[in-house]
Amino acid sequence: MKIGILYICTGRYSIFWKEFYLSMEKNFIYSAEKHYFVFTDSKEIDFEKNNQNIHRIYQEDLGWPDNTLLRFTMFLGIKEDLSLMDYLFFFNANLIVLEKISSEEFLPKNNEKLVATLHPGFYNKKRKSFTYDRNKKSTAYISKNEGINYFAGGLNGGITQAFLEAICSMSNKIDTDTKNNVVAKWHDESHWNRYLIGRNDIKILTPSFLYPINKDLPFKPIILIRDKNNYGGHHALRNKRNNYLNRLLVILKILFYKIKKK
Repeated sequence: MKIGILYICTGRYSIFWKEFYLSMEKNFIYSAEKHYFVFTDSKEIDFEKNNQNIHRIYQEDLGWPDNTLLRFTMFLGIKEDLSLMDYLFFFNANLIVLEKISSEEFLPKNNEKLVATLHPGFYNKKRKSFTYDRNKKSTAYISKNEGINYFAGGLNGGITQAFLEAICSMSNKIDTDTKNNVVAKWHDESHWNRYLIGRNDIKILTPSFLYPINKDLPFKPIILIRDKNNYGGHHALRNKRNNYLNRLLVILKILFYKIKKK
């Protein structure tokens, strides 16, 4: 069984990689053959030497919010490699696995194809409080009468074919939004929630698998979200690009990259 781990650590986010990798090797589905697809602008990352299971893919630091919004486009750049996996999962950079995780509790089974994680900030909230994208101009739009759960963007995946289909669909919708000068409310997370509306083939993970540090939730912490404030905070970690010209250049690079890969 091969599991592909999708991981982005451009810019200063590379500081999270070492502990993430060690915790995954120790605690995440030990029996599986794990392949780490690490998208980074770092010239070298820990443990990659003589390790055929770590695949470093050069990825320019696109700045905020493009590092997160365009992640699906990044993944499609190595679609052929990813298709060799049995399962694919994306993990946010600042996660660390605290407890042993078995295939039984994590992987989809029976009729399940995708895996989604309940957002720890909305697990006991009513639908009216969910921060879905309510902008009708966005392809991530969800009406007030839709949706049962609010899912986090920091941990998701599933059976390879099903997750690649999801990635392709969301990437195309983000391209449409970009052409219409629209950015979804919570970027990739908004598109992920839109994609899951009405589906009955989802394995739902509890906030145990996305447990914010220093929070008091009625769940056992299995995967911890490390506090970015302990690493300089969002502003220090993110390369913000609010200038319109910079964003336009990024979009043109992504479109050129997609055409080149066809």
